[in-house]
Amino acid sequence: MNRSRKMKTMILLAVVVFATTLSTSCNSEEYVPPVVGTWLQASSSTEEFTNNVSDGITTETIDADNVFRITFNADGTFSNSSSYSYTDNGDVIVKKSTDSGTYSTFGNLLSVTYDGETDTETAEFTLIGTHLGIVYIEEFTENGDQKRLVTISTYIESNEHILEQ
Repeated sequence: MNRSRKMKTMILLAVVVFATTLSTSCNSEEYVPPVVGTWLQASSSTEEFTNNVSDGITTETIDADNVFRITFNADGTFSNSSSYSYTDNGDVIVKKSTDSGTYSTFGNLLSVTYDGETDTETAEFTLIGTHLGIVYIEEFTENGDQKRLVTISTYIESNEHILEQ
């Protein structure tokens, strides 16, 4: 009976050691922020407030000439590319731009710093499956009035990123 108790103790000790080793190795893995991937903007609207009174909502057009794509890398860097179009004297003008920088997440906050800039912009984000929602609030004073812009953008994970994996 004493021998059986020793055997049970040894098995229990082996299970504890194995579980401890397993949890330690899992905890030592690098943290991968939840936003890692390439995202295509699906919608965006901005509500503008002057002295806490809404001035209206502007909705961006998303089509072949009006695109915003952002890629968040696991190493804390990001890059984005965008194009937008407008009409000037009957001609459609398409402008393109790219940016890059660093980012971090903490809880549901996403902070980005563009290359060459010292200011960090922070926004709230929500991630549900392949959909990323970002709410960005910008506040400033203009001609003595308090202004606030509340931008809500939704993104869908790009198939390009999925195919790269």
